[in-house]
Amino acid sequence: MLEHASLIRPCAGERVSGDAVVIRPLEEGLFAAIVDVLGHGHEAHQLALLIDAYLTRYASADVAGLMTRLHRHVQGTRGAAVGLCAVDTAVGQVVYAGTGNTVLRRFGASDTRLVSHGGVLGQNMRTPHPQTLALEKGDVLLLYTDGVQDRFTSDDYPSLVHHPPKDVVRTVIGRFGKSYDDAACIAVRYDA
Repeated sequence: MLEHASLIRPCAGERVSGDAVVIRPLEEGLFAAIVDVLGHGHEAHQLALLIDAYLTRYASADVAGLMTRLHRHVQGTRGAAVGLCAVDTAVGQVVYAGTGNTVLRRFGASDTRLVSHGGVLGQNMRTPHPQTLALEKGDVLLLYTDGVQDRFTSDDYPSLVHHPPKDVVRTVIGRFGKSYDDAACIAVRYDA
């Protein structure tokens, strides 16, 4: 069973965000994507909407293949950092592929970070290489953009694994979000 929530907050002074989140059910789990378009404001928001629509339509467990196709779809735009993951409840694992400064972290029995490769989707993305991580009951996955300070640990938020995902995303953006940047966060609780 998977419980999830997401939150997007535009940077100070903006009404719309260049960040986006996509969460879609898969036959054996959940697809989740975090998007951080370069820049802020209306133009960044328009590209975020385009990427959101594409990922919503083509959500897949093949995160590396989807990343490659998305890169071609937005080739020549201002570009974005993107993290894609597929949680497979049948085998208890997550597969992640990312480019740019997005991140996936697991909190639970052990804290783990999966990192994105350098580059910019739509501009100079390197070939995506999926990373796989086994999940344990009670693990919480966090995906977030660079509008969230990346240095926080489970010691900074010890109740993270006990809170519902909707409270986790509010707390992460509220406590660790940067006011001068768009911020987006997804939390997924894995209960096998």
